[in-house]
Order: sequence, then structure tokens, then C-alpha cells
Amino acid sequence: MSERENLLVVIDPTRDEHPALERAIITAKMREQAPKIHIFIGVDGHAVDTSHRNPDMYSDVANFSALERRMEKEDLEYTAEICWAHDWQKALLSSGKHFRTDMIVIPDYGDSDKGIRFSDSKWAVLRNAKCPVLIVRPGGEYHRKTIVAAINAQAKDERYQELNDKIVARGKWSAELYGAQLHVVNAYEDTMNRPDRGSLQRRLDMDSDHVHIRQGSPEEAIATTAKELGADIVLIGTLARKGLLAAMRGNTSERVLTKLTTDVMTLN
Repeated sequence: MSERENLLVVIDPTRDEHPALERAIITAKMREQAPKIHIFIGVDGHAVDTSHRNPDMYSDVANFSALERRMEKEDLEYTAEICWAHDWQKALLSSGKHFRTDMIVIPDYGDSDKGIRFSDSKWAVLRNAKCPVLIVRPGGEYHRKTIVAAINAQAKDERYQELNDKIVARGKWSAELYGAQLHVVNAYEDTMNRPDRGSLQRRLDMDSDHVHIRQGSPEEAIATTAKELGADIVLIGTLARKGLLAAMRGNTSERVLTKLTTDVMTLN
């Protein structure tokens, strides 16, 4: 992660505030080498009324000029594109591939006291993105102090073990960047499947009080831990699905997201 990154930042032109862009700017200014930012301006038709009767579907050119002035003021290298494709999520993923994106930053305009409620198209982005996706909630702290990484150490599937390693590595990198504390939480439901604390601690190379093993469903255990620790962001994993499963909702990562009120980064 020492190389210069490319961030794809999603802008909803029907909104006056752009939390994803604000977070991208904060992140860029903290890096020794600021990432390049590509701004994707497009309307998610599954989340917004796109009829001509919606006044938010009309935007003055001055709004785009203000966005340009903001980026120039921050002295960050950026590009921007406006998309009017019907398949918003496919266009977003296609843009990410074209610009070799290292991370996608998406805003969530829901109630900050409630869990994430995404449209089907945004869920599709999380499932199919080839890079981490950062979901930015309203009212997030400028400087992150506590990071929670959620893993599943007892999983037998090699893909999940690789995902665990990726989540922890990203968490440690983020903690170093922000000077934040990293905590790892591992949920388990069956007492016969409880991870061994000592073994997990050695594998993570972390202090014992930063390793949390909690019984219960993943969504409840992770959300409770994040709330108790006052987490600013939670890192979770998600694996892409194919065929019929790709069209279904309700996998573990999605259930977790509906319980979290913090910023969330998904990795796959």
C-alpha cells in the first residue's frame, strides 16, 4: 500500500453534500503520497426518483463548477466523469476497472443512528467490486481513533482465511496511517467452534485486550463490539457470488452492515 493509489469517489448529483468526497480528501491529505481521485457523478436509479417531476433531478452548472473549485483548492490530482447509464452499478464497476481503481468510496445518506440501508444496485457493487469499498456514513469523525476489523478465524475455506489476512493487514495499515487503535473481533455461535484465544492472538501478533472473541451471530457480535469500543470504522469481508446466489440478499456481510452505524470498509 506504499504505492500511489487511485480512488474512485461516487457523487450523487441530487445531493448538496458529498461525504464520500470529503472523506477521500481527508484521506488524501494524510498520505505521504496523495492518491489520484476519480470522481464518478451519477444517479443510482434504484435509490432515487428519476422522474421529471423530481426537482432534485435538475442541477445548475454552478454546482459542478463549485465541485471543480473545491478540488483545485485542495491541490489534488483528479479527473471527473458524468454518467447517465441506466445500469448505474455496472457503469461504476466498469469505470473502476478502466481507471484501475484501488478503492471505491460510496456515500450512505441514511440515518446515522441506524444501520446501512442500501439499494440493490449498491449491494451489487459491494459483492462484485474487485477492490475495497469504503461506505461513508453521515457525521463521521475527521480523524479515526478506533478501527475494528471483523474476521472469521474458524472458517475452513481457504478463501476466508486469505480474506482474514487481508482484513487484518488493511486494519494495521489504516491504524498506522491514522495513529488509531486496531481491535479485531471474531464471532462464533457454537461453543464447539470457539476460536482459541492464544492461537489467534499469536497469529494476529496483537495485544490480548485488542482481540475480542464473542459468542453470538456475526451481525450482533460485531455491531456490539463496535459500539462498545466507539469504533470510527469497521472492516469486514465479503465474497463475490455467482448465478442464483448473486441475486439473493441476506448473506452474513449484508446482515452485519444493516446493524452498523459507523463507516464501513468491505474487502473481498
